[in-house]
Amino acid sequence: MTPLPPAPPQVDPARWARLGRWLRLARMVLLWERLWPLLLPVLCVLGLFVAFALFDLAPRLSAWGHGAVLAVSVVAVVALLVRMAMRLRLPDWAAAARRLERDSGLKHRPLAVLGDRPAGSADPLAAALWHSHVDRALVALDRLRLSWPCSDMAARDPYGLRAGVLLILVIAASGGGDDAPRRLARALDVGSLGLAPDLVEVWLTPPPHTGRPPVTLRRDGAGNEPVAVPAGTAILAMVGGGWGDARLIQGGRTQSFQRQPDGSQKIETRLDRGGELVIRQSLFTVARWPVTVTADAVPSAAFSAPSEGDRRGRLHLAVSASDDYGLERVWVAIRRLGALDHDPVLEVALPLAGTTPREAELSGWFDLGAHPWAGMPVTLTPMVKDGAGQVSAGAAEVVTLPERQFVNPVAAAVIDARRALAEDADSLPEVADFLDRLLDEPQAVGGDLKTVLMLALSNRILLSENGFDLDEVRELLWQAALRIEDGDLSSAERALDAARKALEDALDRGADSQEIQALLDAFQQALERTLAAMTAKQGTPSQSAAGGGTVGADELHDMVDRLRDLASAGARDALRRELAQLNRILQGLQPGDGMGGNPAQQGLDALRDLARRQQRLLDDSHAQARAALPAEGEQAAEAQRELRRGLAEVRRQLAKDLGEAPNVLDEAERAMDGAAGLLEQEEWDAAAEAQAQAMASLNRAAREVLEQVGGSGQDAWGMVPRDPLGRPQRGPGDGDDGTTHVPERGDIQRSRQLLDEIRRRAGDGQRPEPERDYLRRLLRQF
Repeated sequence: MTPLPPAPPQVDPARWARLGRWLRLARMVLLWERLWPLLLPVLCVLGLFVAFALFDLAPRLSAWGHGAVLAVSVVAVVALLVRMAMRLRLPDWAAAARRLERDSGLKHRPLAVLGDRPAGSADPLAAALWHSHVDRALVALDRLRLSWPCSDMAARDPYGLRAGVLLILVIAASGGGDDAPRRLARALDVGSLGLAPDLVEVWLTPPPHTGRPPVTLRRDGAGNEPVAVPAGTAILAMVGGGWGDARLIQGGRTQSFQRQPDGSQKIETRLDRGGELVIRQSLFTVARWPVTVTADAVPSAAFSAPSEGDRRGRLHLAVSASDDYGLERVWVAIRRLGALDHDPVLEVALPLAGTTPREAELSGWFDLGAHPWAGMPVTLTPMVKDGAGQVSAGAAEVVTLPERQFVNPVAAAVIDARRALAEDADSLPEVADFLDRLLDEPQAVGGDLKTVLMLALSNRILLSENGFDLDEVRELLWQAALRIEDGDLSSAERALDAARKALEDALDRGADSQEIQALLDAFQQALERTLAAMTAKQGTPSQSAAGGGTVGADELHDMVDRLRDLASAGARDALRRELAQLNRILQGLQPGDGMGGNPAQQGLDALRDLARRQQRLLDDSHAQARAALPAEGEQAAEAQRELRRGLAEVRRQLAKDLGEAPNVLDEAERAMDGAAGLLEQEEWDAAAEAQAQAMASLNRAAREVLEQVGGSGQDAWGMVPRDPLGRPQRGPGDGDDGTTHVPERGDIQRSRQLLDEIRRRAGDGQRPEPERDYLRRLLRQF
């Protein structure tokens, strides 16, 4: 549009600007009056197509019919827009002035006067007349007004078709309601025309260790809430039909689908980043979904209680572990203090109850007394691994690995020979000579045939000319010492532990009920054998007695029967929990001395610690005697005197707890004093003999303490009697202490009844095959 002409000299600029606003408004009115007749046909066509979509007629037509409607609508709109562009003429200022003069009722065209100029000479009288004429025109312009736009559509559309289109559109909109956006999308969907795929299927499968179910994405998922999936989720997408090659876009990365023999397209990949998941084919966006990827957290593990050992060489470990999806393995890595990264590592596995729990509180006693590191400082590190293979380590702690303390002098001598053989290969003749002497007196080992055979085999291996396996001899000597010390108890405990682990492994791999029942039979036999061995060692009856509170065979059968009931009902998780609870009870076994938690325990532990320290001094003396090199005898003598002062303190503790300390400690004190004097003179052989006498006296003192307190029940020192499973004895009225949770027998029986009914229906040939197939698949869970 051309700009407004400049103001005449005699016209006030403010008045001319006001006149310009009126003229611009008049031009807009004229433009609308010219545009409306040309735009109305376009709007009618669009209105008809929107009504067609809101009536949801597109899905009811064939692909060709739908395409024809779309094509006709597009062609009509484009043609009418071209016609409108060709016929539309923009109004000029003169037309706007004529419209403004007509609507204002002005005569003699005063707006034209403002644009005119006088002709001829500059006569003063003519100029005055011209100025008077212009002033009259300006006065007339003060009454300007503009009418609303008018339309001649009644003449152009005498049948009122435009009103019919509007009525149809209103009816369609009222019927569409909330489904209107989806109906419009279906009307514009080119998929039904063969240009976009008619089949789009996408599955998101999380990693197996997460335990999360697969997610199916719907094609109309745009605008939905983001789908949250774990990292590493697998994508399987299928596209069928359409025109062109399909592409998958995730996080800015584009991947192409692969053509299949049947003409469809497929892609398998992994979702490694969040954002929008988009499928495009040719020029069209087929579908899109917002996706959030959750990273797999690193598992954590920590000691929940300080690690400690006992006098049987067992180490108590308590670890708490957690992971966002589930734990696969928990263990404790044991390294010698100061060891390098490539040095050997001892791993102690902590069994998990159930399959991949997210949180676990694990604890147990582990027999490490036979390990070469027993008695040495080590570093314990809790370790955990999740299903994704991520391994994490908790805070480490330093402890002294416990070693088994043997009270029986013959067993202690066998262990000394085992230690000497491991520390010095030159001691082989001495060890072989010791075994010869021991085999000459079978009554020293109680006449036990298995013990004699193990000792004889060890001696035969040592004397073999072809060399020997040190680990094999160590294991034989260790098992012989255990049988001398505990009889059949150690072997029974190992069999019980093996039976328990076999049962746990069967539960983890989903073994059938028949195998579970067989393993429960083996577990019960091993448990009864362990109890019998403990009873023989303690000299207490295993049957329940009135008021005695001991655990008898009946109670053991009840415990295992509850496990059988859970196995029959298919309650695998409950069975795991019950087995773990029973294992915690069994780990509290305290055979042999019956000490429990009495006050004499402190003095006895101190006495055993003195024996261990004395043994180390004795080993040092033997080493110095064989080396025949100059050494610091004064330093060794001071260590022996320090041990002598410790013995005096232990003697006072035992006298306080027991009323009187064993007299054999006098001999130990004299032997220690003599050894200290000989060490000052560097008489290593003589000092070693004196230290050996002190060791023998300490061992006899320990046995006397055990014999003095072993037969007592509730005595003057406040000792609480314990049953063979290490639990405090209770009277008939004490009831359960609440620490053991067992499912109600009625619930178990009801579960068994339901399971039997499912089996019966699955075997009923009169029932429909789909129902029987479902029941058979249901039975596989049990």
